Amino acid sequence: MPIQAPQTGFFKRLVAPILRGRKLERPREPLFPPDFLAQLERLRFAALKAMGGGLREGHRLGAYKGGQLEFHGHRDYSPGDELRYVDWNSYARLGRPYVKEFAREESGVLHLLLDGTASMRLGNVSKFDFARRIGALFSHVALASQDAVHTACFKISADAEFFPKRQARATVREFLAFFERLQADASNAFETQNPNVRRAAQEPSLSAWAAAFLKRAPHRGGVILISDFWQEEQDIAAGVSLLARSGFDLFAIHTLAAEELEPPPQGEISARSIENGSHVPLWFGPQTAALYKAELEKHRASVESIFRRRGGQYLFARSDTPLEKVLLATLRQRRWLI
Repeated sequence: MPIQAPQTGFFKRLVAPILRGRKLERPREPLFPPDFLAQLERLRFAALKAMGGGLREGHRLGAYKGGQLEFHGHRDYSPGDELRYVDWNSYARLGRPYVKEFAREESGVLHLLLDGTASMRLGNVSKFDFARRIGALFSHVALASQDAVHTACFKISADAEFFPKRQARATVREFLAFFERLQADASNAFETQNPNVRRAAQEPSLSAWAAAFLKRAPHRGGVILISDFWQEEQDIAAGVSLLARSGFDLFAIHTLAAEELEPPPQGEISARSIENGSHVPLWFGPQTAALYKAELEKHRASVESIFRRRGGQYLFARSDTPLEKVLLATLRQRRWLI
């Protein structure tokens, strides 16, 4: 059954005016240019925790005696240490026994949670196309580093889509194919005569999504949420708190379309919830535009604060941000990717 969620009063606060009849999204383009994939293979997700234990000084390295991968350092010899790991050259030179330590890479786990609700279809460059390209980008980077990747796309008029199934692994090609075919909710779900779909066509609930994700008993690791976060702030906080308490490292990518960030300067519009069909007629003039932008920034800052207060990281990006140059450079500057 689709996840149910309560109605929201967002449109009374003027935080999501949508022009009635505006085209929601343009035809899809390929996820990436062919040469861009080669660039991704040289990157890695810097903050990803290892499956086997946590981080060591910010790196996914576990200290082990023996030559698993690369030399890590020395420590004093302790009774019981294997003699084959004693650095005899140092002992001959310094007169004290030291043991060599080596480091090996541990596989990390990355979970990608995508907002697949109808509001994500908005934009000349739609928010959902932006989200699925980011999902494909992180999947490719993580798989090239031998990390495990799991994705979930949450909707409100259909069951969530999980890939791959349970704890299975998939190839880069299979992940790219998954993101290529992924679709968001239909924008007219609330207009259907099907009562089951109409009941489901309500506002999204991040707390319900978090509970559905945790119900699958996922391995702890990093969780990246990609959404427009057009949800009640109380519900966002509940969902983020649930994930943080469960031991996941949290990352949020908050995206909005240019049409949401820059509303028409003047004219009559109908602010409509794509999820549930409720609408409010508005006259957009200078005062309304100023109020809209103030409320929009207030909500964006609140979402950022929710993640940061719970130890998460936050990034805002317009859905038409060039991925190959601007966003990738930002992710490296923020040290999400190295």
